[in-house]
Amino acid sequence: MSSIQNVAVLGASGTLGAIVVPALLQAGFTVTVISRPGGRALPSNDPSISLKYAAYDDVPALTTALHNQDALIELFNPTATIHRRTIIRAALASPTIKHIITNEFGFDTFHPAVASIPSAQLKVAAQRVLEEELQAAAAGGNTSVPAWTGIVTGIWFDWAMRAGKFWVDGVARTITRFGSGDQHTSISRAALNGEAVVAVLRAPHRFRNRAAYFASHTVTTNELIALLVDDEGGSETATPWTVVDVPDMAAFSREARRLWDEDGRNGVVDRLHTRAWEMLAVAAVFDEEGGFGADLRGKVEPGWG
Repeated sequence: MSSIQNVAVLGASGTLGAIVVPALLQAGFTVTVISRPGGRALPSNDPSISLKYAAYDDVPALTTALHNQDALIELFNPTATIHRRTIIRAALASPTIKHIITNEFGFDTFHPAVASIPSAQLKVAAQRVLEEELQAAAAGGNTSVPAWTGIVTGIWFDWAMRAGKFWVDGVARTITRFGSGDQHTSISRAALNGEAVVAVLRAPHRFRNRAAYFASHTVTTNELIALLVDDEGGSETATPWTVVDVPDMAAFSREARRLWDEDGRNGVVDRLHTRAWEMLAVAAVFDEEGGFGADLRGKVEPGWG
């Protein structure tokens, strides 16, 4: 049985927080949200949530906020991973912290080829920092070094459809086929992120110091086209689906990298909400050779995909 009960959350005010925090509460965990001074409102008004304040670059304040916590979950924007070192040092200074769940929850940044994608480099670098800090602490005689887990869930298809970021647009009734359409892609319900966090915290020994893979489905675009377009059943009232082809993925990828470089020159800080970020993800997901790990079959935890 897990000894984890008290869970601290960094970045609870965003999309992931609105999913993960309620899942933790429903599962019976005691939740403390650590918010940056001046940060956004919490995703839940549940009075059982304890709220503390600490800047991500303030080790003493973070250490105080982590007092008596058993686990730490990072749910913040990937741009905040620049503070990974101070966050981990605060966790190491808090002897009750047994487990850290890092801010993955999406693309497989543990895949060896992913480091070549500009938008993934912050997370890849942050993972190196995590391992460096934990290894150094252990080598220095720290006997309470926490374990870690990176949860990989692929694309959150229901959230992406609502946000207009999925290649199936239910409002416009269009399906965008990138390249051949035969690339297998693992996708998940957004709620699966919360379910996966609970699963890890309930049995942390099963997920110790590794990536953990969860998915709802693995599909190809052509399979979705067959499901939605070819099987409409001859309805006379529904607007027919339209397939929009983007055949030249090499050109698409070049444009994504051009936009990324342009954003860098323009000093864009929040890359997560840029067109370049979205296009780079699409280019990786629909790589014809599957070279960036979008197909999680064979990796998904038993019973989760």
